Amino acid sequence: MVAAPALYVLATPRIDLTEEHAAHLRELAAAHGKTLTIETIHSDQPRNRSGVDRRLRDALARAASPHTIIVTTHAGLLGLERSDIAGWHVCVDEIIDTAIMSGEIGLGASWPALAAFYDLVPSSEDGWYRLAPRKDVQRVGIRQVRGDVGRELVELHRLAASRGRIVEVNIAVWADAGVSKRRVRWRSIWTLAELQGARSVTIAATGYTGSLLDYATRRAGGVHINTVPVGNRRIGQPQIEIRYYTRHSGSTNWWERSEGSACIAAIAQHLSTINFQGYWTANQMAAPYLRHRFAGLEVRPKTAGTNVLREFEECAVVYSCKATPADTALIEALNLDREAVRAAREDEDIFQMVTRGAIRDPEYSGRYEIHVYDDGQAERLRARMLAGGFTDVMLVPVFEAGVMDVKRKSAGRARKSENATINETADERAERLRLAEVERGRRRRTEDQAKKMEAGTYRGRGRPRKVASAHQPSA
Repeated sequence: MVAAPALYVLATPRIDLTEEHAAHLRELAAAHGKTLTIETIHSDQPRNRSGVDRRLRDALARAASPHTIIVTTHAGLLGLERSDIAGWHVCVDEIIDTAIMSGEIGLGASWPALAAFYDLVPSSEDGWYRLAPRKDVQRVGIRQVRGDVGRELVELHRLAASRGRIVEVNIAVWADAGVSKRRVRWRSIWTLAELQGARSVTIAATGYTGSLLDYATRRAGGVHINTVPVGNRRIGQPQIEIRYYTRHSGSTNWWERSEGSACIAAIAQHLSTINFQGYWTANQMAAPYLRHRFAGLEVRPKTAGTNVLREFEECAVVYSCKATPADTALIEALNLDREAVRAAREDEDIFQMVTRGAIRDPEYSGRYEIHVYDDGQAERLRARMLAGGFTDVMLVPVFEAGVMDVKRKSAGRARKSENATINETADERAERLRLAEVERGRRRRTEDQAKKMEAGTYRGRGRPRKVASAHQPSA
């Protein structure tokens, strides 16, 4: 981007990387004597009251010079329309995780508010309806949403309000969301086809093939992907040990139970015993069991693009990101299974995490130690590392923690995901209630008849018999 004068948009996973890339670009420009405009645009800029979408559109429409680089976040890029990026080269750092989103939400008390802001328009796929902001109503701001509705609704509003996103739900009318126990499925699927207005598109990332973005883009069609290997070839080969603690798969549901949390506590104790001093990460509910137990540095699970961990020669990952019921909409839309979702999320996140340390340096040839939760994660990680050019990768079971043979017990009867009452419409509910009332009336009449028969006062159907009166005159 620095060497070839043109108009560029660079999108990064996080705000901190936005500023990091901008600083690096300025260093490169100064080192090569290049004069160009570099501008960062993201939400953590309090001096700017207008939204990121508007500031991005304004910056794209008024390029300060023929050689301009605008650095923003993935979220900023996804808020643009095709016409906004016409004539610009789009460069993306790492896979866009937020491109494919879905969920399941109860709207029993909130659907009237959504109906006031959005119409439901039939989608190209049967059974799905797009949220279309109503033109006669002023759009609700995200700050207003955050202060007024639950956490689940914030994401739905944010995506629906974006000019570059489409949000779909599996209800035809908003009143259907008010049915008791009804869970509304929603999805927002963004693909690389949305960047067709750009002059070119380049993504720098590992693991694009098999990502949810890859699946969605192939499903949408109209985009040809050309894969070009880049980067330095390895000069040194580190001795990598992938250590694992259990033979059962971890998950947040399991770790919330006493037996599961005991496994995490045992792992934390072992890391403390061996004086672990690397960087580590864990799911939000698992992290408290590891904090303050050893001298390691805690980092967030999503570390794609980070370059600040190269000094560490060991790392630990207690992490799970498997498919959940909220993923049903995207699994069906992309024709995937739960294993494909796990590979695209959990395996990719773990690989990104463990390769941020010393082995990120292609010249590093020392020892590198990785700790993961279970044997399945360890085996899949080893396969990815071998495919990525590492040649000395060994699996090491850790029996010392004492949880290798812990069996994961069933949590009990699984929750039913589908039944007639959860997915019925408002009209179907009204008909069901009407028929139920008819049935209750029939039972009441039957019970009343039985009581009268028992008391000898029951009279069958037909015209009542006339009884002659003692005072009636004779003919």
